Amino acid sequence: MLSHMLLALLLAQSMPAGVLKGQNPMELSQEMVQFLDRKVDRGLPPLERLQALVTAVFQDPELNFTYAPVNRTAMETFATRQGNCLSFTLLFISMARHLNLDARFREVTVPPMFTKSGAFVNLSQHLNAAVLIGSQAYAIDVFPGVSPIGIGGQVVSDERGLAHFYNNLGVDELSNGNYELARKYLKKALETDPTAVCALINLGAERGQNGRFAEAERYYRQALALEPQNLAAMSNLAGVFEQTGRTRDAARLQAKVKEFREKNPYHHFYLGQQAYDEGKYEEALAHYKKAIKLKGTDHNFYFAAARTHAQIGQSDEVVNNLLLAEKYASDPANKLRYAEKLELLKKIRLQDSHAR
Repeated sequence: MLSHMLLALLLAQSMPAGVLKGQNPMELSQEMVQFLDRKVDRGLPPLERLQALVTAVFQDPELNFTYAPVNRTAMETFATRQGNCLSFTLLFISMARHLNLDARFREVTVPPMFTKSGAFVNLSQHLNAAVLIGSQAYAIDVFPGVSPIGIGGQVVSDERGLAHFYNNLGVDELSNGNYELARKYLKKALETDPTAVCALINLGAERGQNGRFAEAERYYRQALALEPQNLAAMSNLAGVFEQTGRTRDAARLQAKVKEFREKNPYHHFYLGQQAYDEGKYEEALAHYKKAIKLKGTDHNFYFAAARTHAQIGQSDEVVNNLLLAEKYASDPANKLRYAEKLELLKKIRLQDSHAR
C-alpha cells in the first residue's frame, strides 16, 4: 500500500552537483573566507563574535540570508543567499568554525508536519546549529537570533548532520521518481552514518515502491533494531506485510502503531491541527488537551489551545493557556510573542469594560 510509504526526513527540495563525487558540503569558498575576515573581528570574545556572525549572515546587505525551501551546500547557500534549514545550518557551522567557534549540528524535536509528494507521504523534521561557549550552548536557527538552548534538541555528530543532507537529496529524487539516483544518495547517507534511521526508512520506501519487498523489509527491520519505537518504520513494515499477504502480521503491527501514537503528544497535536483547520474546534481542543496531558511543558500545545478557545469565545481559557505558553516557552522570541498577545487581550478587555 503506497499510503504506508512514509519518508523519515524531508528538509530539502533540490539537488546540488558534485556531492556524490566527494565534494565536501561544508567547504568554504575564498569569497566566504574574505567575507568573514571583513565582517567579524576574531579578537572579539566568543559570544560577541557569535553575535557579529549572526548579524553578518542575516542583516549585512552583502549576504542578507533568507529562507527558501531548497537544499544546498554551504558554498551554494552563500552564493545564492538562500536555503532551507539544513542549507543554513551547513553554512553557519562552516563559517562559525572558521571563526574558531565550537559549532555543531543539532536535531530539534518539533511537532510533526506531513506533506504529500507523488506516491509518498513526507514527515518533515528540523535541524539547526548549536554553538558551545563555556558552559552555555546557544541555538542559531534559520530564523534569526541567538537563544540559549532549551528542552527539545540534541547535539549530533558531523556524520549525522551530513547524513541528513544526503538523505534529503535522496528524498527529493524519490519524490521525482528518480529511484536510481535516490538510492545512490541514500546509500551515501548510510555510508556517512550507518545509524541514520531516516536513510534506512527511505531506502525501504524506494525498494518497496519498486516491488522489492524483501529488501524493503530488511531496511525497515534495521531501522527498528536502532529505534524500536519508530512509528514510520513500523507503519512501513506493516505495509510490506500487507503487500506480501501477511495480514495477521500487518494487523499486529498496525495495532502497535496505534498504541504508540495514542501515547505520542505530537500525534494528538497533529490531529488537533487537522480538526482546527476543518473548523472542528471542540474536537481540536480534545486533542490538544490529550497532548498537554502527555507532555505539559510544550508551549506550542498551550498556544494551539488558546487560539482554539478564542474561536469558541472562551476568553478566560485563552488567557490561561497563553500564560502557560509564555511560562513554558524557552526562547525569548516566543515569550515576547505570548506576552504581547496577553497585553493586547488585556487592552481589549479594558475597552469592553469601558464600553459597557
